[in-house]
Amino acid sequence: MQHTASASTYFFTTATVVSGCLFLLTSAPTYADNTPIPLLSTWESNMTTFGRQICNKLIPGAEDLPAQGGDVYYDGERVYYQIAAYTGDPTWKYCAGLAEVIYRDGYVFPNNGRAAGYDNFTQGLLLDYQQTRDTVSQNALVLLSQNASFASDGTPLEWSADASVSREVAYAIMAYLNAEAVGQPRRARLSDMIDQALGHIDQWFISKTAPYVRPFMVGITMQALIQAYDATHDSRIPNAVKTALDGLWPSMWLPDCQCFKYTNVDTSSGDMSPAPDLNLIVAPAYGWMYYMTGDTQYRDRGDQIFAGGVANAQTWLYLGKQFDQNYWWSPAYVAWRKAAQPGVPAAGPLPTTTSTGSVPSGNTVNTTPTAPSPSPSTPSQVLTTTTAPTTPSSAQPAEQTTGSRFLGKLKQLMDHVR
Repeated sequence: MQHTASASTYFFTTATVVSGCLFLLTSAPTYADNTPIPLLSTWESNMTTFGRQICNKLIPGAEDLPAQGGDVYYDGERVYYQIAAYTGDPTWKYCAGLAEVIYRDGYVFPNNGRAAGYDNFTQGLLLDYQQTRDTVSQNALVLLSQNASFASDGTPLEWSADASVSREVAYAIMAYLNAEAVGQPRRARLSDMIDQALGHIDQWFISKTAPYVRPFMVGITMQALIQAYDATHDSRIPNAVKTALDGLWPSMWLPDCQCFKYTNVDTSSGDMSPAPDLNLIVAPAYGWMYYMTGDTQYRDRGDQIFAGGVANAQTWLYLGKQFDQNYWWSPAYVAWRKAAQPGVPAAGPLPTTTSTGSVPSGNTVNTTPTAPSPSPSTPSQVLTTTTAPTTPSSAQPAEQTTGSRFLGKLKQLMDHVR
């Protein structure tokens, strides 16, 4: 597989990407679809088996810092909090704490939040703040939302208009919304970024002016737009996501490998080779569309994508980055897939699409937090668990008393589908 090596391996010198965000569902779940999710038990087993292996690499001194930075690429803290929630085993929070030290204390604060735009990971910090009320994580999140590349208000919008910068725009959207969840006012620039993300879908699938299409980048944009839809109810978003899903399948899906091409054309940074290790960054959007519309074609396609990723990416999961990519968003697929009712839309018909219009100018925001001194290079002291996980329990997670609406709704679904 020819995925050109990225700067993610050199986390502390060039900054590497991610963002994370679970999202919110807007109605109580029903559980009408009892058809099995293919390879679900393998997905669960890989989650804990490889999760323990990667967690051991995060212990101080187990690897050098650049290698550990690569191991938490794609928001390792978020991934481990999600594993804790899914399994009901709180000892996974120990691993979340290790990932937090590497990313938050070793990268975010030393750079005063000025992370590379493709390394703007805020969801794990949000989950930590929601569960522990650690204001250090709250401050780190806000710093990223204001200072990361492409997220700051002074960044000219034309710099991120092209679809090649889609990840940076998506991560900025999620950072703004996650900052709201910890008490910040809504960013005026949020609407600009949503317009640009919608414009990227147009470049990929309607006007087809993008230099290339990469399904995992489309998946990241869809994740951000789905989170934005819950927060803003922007009527353009569901049909934009549908356009992307319907465009990816005929042009990028490779039935023989049950995976997407890495890129639709050969480029200097990647070619058209199969990329099953990235399937699970895309599958959840198919689950969301199935949940929203009841249309079983999205279930059937989503199941193929999910199963192809689980079956064909296992040889990559010993690598931290690939493990994180596979468990960064995929719990949402399981939740939406089981909550959907075949033939019954969750929220009525998709709204009529309206034009994205011209991109408005940027705005300013007043709050400017300063970076506190980073905590010592040990897991967050607010975490009560101090031992590494052994074999996670199958017990249900306790209901959260804090957290954003979108986390709570996904959590409710997970409680019912286990």
